[in-house]
Amino acid sequence: MEGNFHTWLTTNTRINLHLLVAFAWAELSHPAAVNVNVRRMSPELTRQYRQARAAVAGTYTENLKDTDATEYYGDIYIGTPPKLFTTIMDTGSSNLWVPSSSCTDAACNGKHKYSSSSSSTYVPNGERITIQYGTGSMQGTLLYDDVSVGGLKVTKQEFAQATSLASFFTGSPFDGILGLAYQSISADNVPTFFDNAVKQNGIDSVFSFYLDSKSGSNSSVLTFGGYDSNYFTGSIVYHQLYLDRGNYYTIVFNDIKVGNTDIDANCGSSGCITIVDSGTSLIVGPNGVVSSILKYIDIPTSCAGVSNLPDLTFSIGSASYSIPNSIYVLQEKTLGGATVCEAGIQGARTAQWIWGDVFIRAWYSVFDHGGKRVGFAKSVNW
Repeated sequence: MEGNFHTWLTTNTRINLHLLVAFAWAELSHPAAVNVNVRRMSPELTRQYRQARAAVAGTYTENLKDTDATEYYGDIYIGTPPKLFTTIMDTGSSNLWVPSSSCTDAACNGKHKYSSSSSSTYVPNGERITIQYGTGSMQGTLLYDDVSVGGLKVTKQEFAQATSLASFFTGSPFDGILGLAYQSISADNVPTFFDNAVKQNGIDSVFSFYLDSKSGSNSSVLTFGGYDSNYFTGSIVYHQLYLDRGNYYTIVFNDIKVGNTDIDANCGSSGCITIVDSGTSLIVGPNGVVSSILKYIDIPTSCAGVSNLPDLTFSIGSASYSIPNSIYVLQEKTLGGATVCEAGIQGARTAQWIWGDVFIRAWYSVFDHGGKRVGFAKSVNW
């Protein structure tokens, strides 16, 4: 999200912050949603299978790679012949960009790079673009080419090739970013990939995230055009977006509890604003409120007793969204092989909240882009 992009970008903790076999049709709660278990196929067969299945089913699914259960990124293909890139699937921004073959910055080293001369479907634009994030920027030029995600193809998609990247992208496990928010916050008002995908492919203007809790897995799933009941229990509860408070996936909540203890969230009569953002690793909130929460959720670095910590619960009206310690406690390995624990919630100098990957791991999240609402259902993670 512009100005608040990725917890690992601001703390450096997240970088330091998929043989063809027989397949069964997934049981679906949305009539169009399909899930493909890409772990059983090579990357090229995965791409071909998705394209064939999508043409029949009308929906498209991309498995996401995972680093430390805090970074989730997927494969996209650009150009003709298609070239592979990995991107953060980010609901907190709206532009698509990948590194250019002309980028010589250290942050571009080791990444897949786009070369216009290698694609027969490249169309020049040449307009300069800068996308500013909280700790630096991406600079580059706009162009057009074919883009495919999980077999969902857009022809002549406008996007940016980065000719310069800020140092905080150095060593990141992904190449670029695919923004999934609204065009109204797109730098240079560039039309978004998802809006074009809906227009060109006739899918529902809905996409959904399941984020796995197991570090190093590729079992997390982004579904375009619907949702998949294999990844949640119970029903989906929807909440309208407050786009007048910012053209992100912005909703309002009114209560926080740690166990049975009420936390003064200073929401006032209009409620607390939060953005549901797959591009932020943690739950982020105002410093003072988060400090109060962490007094009751005292997580020792040694991880001793963390399984006894109380749930963290956010409420929207009568709907309550609890996050268990198994999800909000993050466990990481040190260079020496020891396991250390830390909180998946962080304070910042802000009056609003961000419900990032920690929240989405607990609650399967449906982004009804066209209906201007988001929905949550209890994830199978717990």
